[in-house]
Amino acid sequence: MRGLSLPGTILTHYALFLQFRPSAPSWLRHTGPLALNIQMFFVLSGALITSLLVAEHQRSGGVSLKSFYLRRSRRLGPALVAVLPVMAVAEVLWTGAGAVSPLGSHPWLALGAVAVFFGNWVLFAISGGIGWLGPAWTLGIEEQFYLSWPIGLRALLNRRAGRGAVLLVLAVAVVVGLAISTILYAHQRPSRVFYATPTQLPSILLGCALGYELTANAEGMLRRLLRSRLVAVCGLAGMVVASIKMVGHTGFMYRGGYVLYGGFACLLIGHCLAVAETGTFVSRVLGWKPFVVVGQISYEAYLVHTIVILAVAEIFPDMRVYPMMALDTVLIAVSSAAFYYLVEQPIRRRGWREAFKSRPEPTLTG
Repeated sequence: MRGLSLPGTILTHYALFLQFRPSAPSWLRHTGPLALNIQMFFVLSGALITSLLVAEHQRSGGVSLKSFYLRRSRRLGPALVAVLPVMAVAEVLWTGAGAVSPLGSHPWLALGAVAVFFGNWVLFAISGGIGWLGPAWTLGIEEQFYLSWPIGLRALLNRRAGRGAVLLVLAVAVVVGLAISTILYAHQRPSRVFYATPTQLPSILLGCALGYELTANAEGMLRRLLRSRLVAVCGLAGMVVASIKMVGHTGFMYRGGYVLYGGFACLLIGHCLAVAETGTFVSRVLGWKPFVVVGQISYEAYLVHTIVILAVAEIFPDMRVYPMMALDTVLIAVSSAAFYYLVEQPIRRRGWREAFKSRPEPTLTG
């Protein structure tokens, strides 16, 4: 699903940054609905994290937060640790040459905020506040989620809270997030409200409810319902229609539109989770090898794609849009694969301390 969604996200940013160039094709101005792809990522994240934590509790009788945060650091940290120094060097070189700052009006604030997963709140306070690292705002949302829900879920599981109690907590949290988003929209510019954690949190929490119910009640009615291919088709259709209809209606999006879209995403994601072991036509399509390969490097591609798009536009200001998009795509693919295979994978396999240490050659005896 990440592999299917990522191209849409990149295309959205092609449109955002390149649509007003004289050589831009007219269709590039009509990619707005793809901007909601990020909501599907949030739902998927909530579902996967919650299902893994609940399964661990079922298996071992507890949840190791230390292991959880170590796994998350090995997943999100490597590419970020590699990208931030590159952006620091680019900031010095670019501004030293008199060009526009790649990190916005407060470059070192931007760099520090992204490093501690607070970039979304910098964007809330300062328009364009983290510059070319703009997509890193979602890392802030995710990390703030990681620092709250796993701790709360472990407490609920350790207290043997019933399914109803856990789902009630999530429902209340969704309502609170939606209420705060509505209040913010009444008093702040929509471009700011978008980056506030309460605005984006309901989508993640819907995913949490989905992951919890499918794992805690493995053979319940929800799983049986989600096994239907029709449910997946309805979810996908609902996501498409909601995306098209909600473009330009920001008030509705902040007053419940994101929750509606997240609900449709739950149907599609829930189907894939429910039939993961048996497989259906939908899951086989989403399991197509190219989607899987793109999905593997999706985090790295998401992190670097805006940097590539804006850097190429600065270096080659007179290049036509189609060749520029082709060059961007190649550079995004190459840099993402390099970060994934050369930085992330060694750290995930061997840990932070041992990842890049040379290993002695085995000696032959006999």
